[in-house]
Amino acid sequence: MTLLSIAILLSLLLPATRLQQSLTQGLMQLGSRLNGERYTARYLHVAGGALLLCLLLPLMATYWSLTVLSPWPALLEPLLLWCCLDLGRLSRALPLCLQQSSEQTPLARLTLAPLCLRQTDPLSSLGLHKTLAEVAVLRLAGDFALLCWYLAGGIYAALLFALLRLAVQSWPRKLVHWRAFGLLPSVLYRAMAWLPFQVLALTLLIYPGSLRAIKAWPQGRLWAFPASGRLLAVAAAGVDAGLGGPRRYTDATDYYPKLGSKNYLNAVSTRALLWRLVIALLFWLSLAWTLMLVPLFHG
Repeated sequence: MTLLSIAILLSLLLPATRLQQSLTQGLMQLGSRLNGERYTARYLHVAGGALLLCLLLPLMATYWSLTVLSPWPALLEPLLLWCCLDLGRLSRALPLCLQQSSEQTPLARLTLAPLCLRQTDPLSSLGLHKTLAEVAVLRLAGDFALLCWYLAGGIYAALLFALLRLAVQSWPRKLVHWRAFGLLPSVLYRAMAWLPFQVLALTLLIYPGSLRAIKAWPQGRLWAFPASGRLLAVAAAGVDAGLGGPRRYTDATDYYPKLGSKNYLNAVSTRALLWRLVIALLFWLSLAWTLMLVPLFHG
């Protein structure tokens, strides 16, 4: 828990924004060498899985070598987690974007663009709030899942999840070009993220508006990844607002199911949703510390 808390503090104080962008861009360029329209879907499925395996094994071997050679191997764990956490960059970008969305919409679009796949130029004020909320929910849920796997399976389980997360971001199946190549990383990421996402969604039920959130729970089945859809539906319904709907990843408009309630999301409800997420994460962090400290006092 100490190392995990150090990683969180490092991410908040010194976000690894450039490093994460470089890793994502590097994975995208590497995948582009194997991905192409001239290949069959079956070949692309195998190529995506093979590239993932070729990255995972050297990464684990390199990390093991560093732990053997380093005079302070324990410090490598928080550094690795720091590289993978989005918490720090979100804590800087999202409040700024929310502040800009009311009066400086073009600046808000620019602030939000590096954090999401969709095109931000055509976004209205409502679209900005929806995008900001969805980015916050899904990226913070990804951080939560990463830390859960670290606590449950150690640093190697966290490394596997972090690689899958980067692969999903670099080879997004929302784009037709990557749909076949990114299949295996997407399936593995969803499998590992399923339980943490469910736990976080259940945590959001304890807030005021829980009856609305419970009614919105089945809406998650409408989403491509039901665990993400369930989390978005519960988060939106809890603040009596809606998420989902049309968005643009390319020049064409994609229509996603609408989740939550029928009311429009505004700055107030977006801010309330962000605070609920932060408090939910603090709840689980404090619970983990309690479970670790209580046996020490009663030992």
